[in-house]
Amino acid sequence: MLGGELSFHFLNVMLMTALVAPLVLWRYRRAVLAGMQLSLGAALPLAPPRGARPRPAEGAIGAEPKLAWEARMRRRIFVAAIGASFAPALVLAVHYAFLNELAITPANLWLVAGAATLMAVPMAGVLAAIPLWRTVWLGIATTGAFAAVLVVLSMLQRAILGKAPSLDQLYNFIVFLQYAGLTLWLPLLLAAALGARRVRGVAPFVFAGLLVFALAPLLGIRVTQALGGMRWSAGWVLQGGIHVGAIVLALPVGLLAWWRLKALARGYDAKRFSDAQLLAHSWWLMFVAVHAVEQVSVHPGTAALLQIVAVDAAVYLLFPFLLAHALPWARRGAPAPSQRMLLVLRVFGDRGRTGALFERIASRWQRFGPVTTIAAPDAAADTVDPGDLLRFATGRIAEGFVTSKDDLAQQLATIDVEPDRDGRYRIHEFCCRDDTWQATVVALIVRADAIVMDLRGFTAERHGAEFELQQLAARASPDRVVLIVDASTDRAGIARALPQGATPMAVVEVRRGSARQADVAFAALLAAAA
Repeated sequence: MLGGELSFHFLNVMLMTALVAPLVLWRYRRAVLAGMQLSLGAALPLAPPRGARPRPAEGAIGAEPKLAWEARMRRRIFVAAIGASFAPALVLAVHYAFLNELAITPANLWLVAGAATLMAVPMAGVLAAIPLWRTVWLGIATTGAFAAVLVVLSMLQRAILGKAPSLDQLYNFIVFLQYAGLTLWLPLLLAAALGARRVRGVAPFVFAGLLVFALAPLLGIRVTQALGGMRWSAGWVLQGGIHVGAIVLALPVGLLAWWRLKALARGYDAKRFSDAQLLAHSWWLMFVAVHAVEQVSVHPGTAALLQIVAVDAAVYLLFPFLLAHALPWARRGAPAPSQRMLLVLRVFGDRGRTGALFERIASRWQRFGPVTTIAAPDAAADTVDPGDLLRFATGRIAEGFVTSKDDLAQQLATIDVEPDRDGRYRIHEFCCRDDTWQATVVALIVRADAIVMDLRGFTAERHGAEFELQQLAARASPDRVVLIVDASTDRAGIARALPQGATPMAVVEVRRGSARQADVAFAALLAAAA
């Protein structure tokens, strides 16, 4: 019965996360938009033009060496994620074999541990900013390789026992695929829901809060049963009904959930983990929780429950510790390119187009340096962080807006220019009022080493984008700027916005959904920041 209850409550948490996360993000977008539309007085004065900032003399390298370094980093991050997952997965496999009275052999352990380790593939995709379709192909290739390892292990195992390997052992390839499909379909489905780009920024925090809240009804039933069996409290239960326990636990569980969310925000601010690491931790938690629920359902009884909970808790806690140490290992070897700051400008309004811009360019740039941008509802899903959510939840979101010259100076001085433990830099979004965004854009242009401006959807009515083009021409070296266009771009309007005789900026056409053209634009940016 307890296994069924756990399954029911866990699936309820995932369903509620899928429903609540978009709602939270929608409310956050509304709050950002409301703040942007406020005007507190006269516009902040623009800094006087100082001419284009010269390129740094040190570390000037082209795009090709940087792309080669990125490819090497992706391979090493994949190995680090596999290694960090395999050790706890092996512990899980040993306990699974012991619990189900299976022979503890290399083949049996690899079947369970190898399937669990496949959860590292989507983690590596997020940590290394690998596009979705490439992550899928990486998962297929890794699954095939792991299935082949099972075949080899089974043959070696038979040879060690003095028996000749047989061709029927090739069927173990199919056995691995079947077992992986049976054990991973639900965790991967839940991971896809939690890691979807449109809710990725808020889903882990909603999931963490709701998971704690789910304890109230589950434990409330047990508390009600306990209270009903005692003479001094039986009257309460008879008067209050089966919800007495849940009511008793509501306040402490709510406080626990709030404490957990604040702890996540503090850990993120203290750079104990990055947003990608937090998502990886959430995915591993889901896999371990699904595994624990399945085992509790198969092995009823208090003793089995305590054993499963203890082992699976250790398996979960071991993974963040190992990942935190494996990722710094991935950064060793070839020195990283010199840090360069990227400024992302865009035509506001299209969430899908902006999301793709951040996913295919800004998230990759986080390996090379910090990213700055102007906050807006279209980019909320890609730039929201735990601190933003905490301010939003406590009604203090206005504290993050630039409202004065002093606010702007403080936020510029506190741009996080140090990498997280996984080697990725952070995205710093500037929330601006209607009369402070222009001065903020000018200040960011001056500080950026490379600037990408997405002009897809640009028309003559887009006066904000026109202002940004004019400031780029006046304050940035043209070879630092890459303009992204497509068929919807008013190219004649771009020419009108720029001064006559201005040195042309690099222009790259990126059609919606074209990963290859996005790669070309990214390479152009790397060259611009040389």
